[in-house]
Amino acid sequence: MKIAQFALVAGLAAAPAAAASLRKTVKESAADAAKVTPTRQLQKEGCWGAAGTVATNWHPVYSAGWTNGYCAETNDHDIACNSPAYASELACCQGAYAGQVSGFCFSQLPAAPTTSPTDDGSGKWWPDYSMAWSEGECKNGAPVGFNRGDRPEYDTELECCKAAYGGQTSGACLGSLPAAPTTSPTDTGADEWWPDYSMAWSEGECKNGPPVGFNRGDRPTYESELACCKAAYGGQTSGACLGSLPAAPTGSPTEAGGDEWWPDYSMAWSEGECKNGPPVGFNRGDRPTYESELACCKAAYGGQTSGACLGSLPAAPTTSPTEAGGLATFYPDYTKAWNVGVCTNARPLPSGRPEYQTAEACCSGAYAGK
Repeated sequence: MKIAQFALVAGLAAAPAAAASLRKTVKESAADAAKVTPTRQLQKEGCWGAAGTVATNWHPVYSAGWTNGYCAETNDHDIACNSPAYASELACCQGAYAGQVSGFCFSQLPAAPTTSPTDDGSGKWWPDYSMAWSEGECKNGAPVGFNRGDRPEYDTELECCKAAYGGQTSGACLGSLPAAPTTSPTDTGADEWWPDYSMAWSEGECKNGPPVGFNRGDRPTYESELACCKAAYGGQTSGACLGSLPAAPTGSPTEAGGDEWWPDYSMAWSEGECKNGPPVGFNRGDRPTYESELACCKAAYGGQTSGACLGSLPAAPTTSPTEAGGLATFYPDYTKAWNVGVCTNARPLPSGRPEYQTAEACCSGAYAGK
């Protein structure tokens, strides 16, 4: 460096015109470099021989790796001079670790950050794919732990449970809903029926009348107990909801019904069969009826693993049985954890399961982001 400075001074003394030209060239080169050099939020003062003192700011700690990366408030020369500086820990996590699946950086934030997160998901609910689908629940709040668009999001916990865990026999998601909302419940609801989320889905029933215990719109309501059981507990293998229906309604039963078949709700769904002929024992419209025993079994007991209803059919049914082999559509296999889930067309189709025309469409729709 000293030799170069000496040579430059000697050149200036020997050739003033050349020195002026050299100064102009150096200034122009510096200006050109400033135009093309990108701006970075790196510490300047006190770094790499620059004047000043290294300021204390929040910096990403790159030495911890991406998965376990976090932010630290420091003026350590090696960290501060080689990473961007942020005004807060939250800003640092958002800027340096956005998309960090482990959420480790956000997990280091204090319980009540002074700055509101911009992407903490607190206004949305999403399925927790870290758990097996059969026991899964919905979550919200920070850390999100996934990139926006990698999984579906919903406005309420109820919407999330119904869409992402519809047909979940354990009832884990619906069972996690708050039983007693803080706001005043709606009207008495004596003319409406709704699913009782205080019970596990596998044993759930429908209720009506006061106290309602939830706000209007927080859960679906139905005009009859039967409609509620069919919609909210379709596929319930225990048959608890349908089994809670009154066996002998006060109204007059319908006609003899010899040409119609209906599900026998006096039995557990897992062992249920279809009946016809007198006595009917229910009012017209209180339960579905079918033209044949086969049609009744397929519609009312589809997915019945015991095969009790189909097993009660005569050896040679009058109507042709359904086709053999797999279904014409595909659906996600919720018996497996989401991260190893697959799509299948195996019979029978579980109640409430989404269907797709091809396996590829099923994988894209049900396992997007995997």
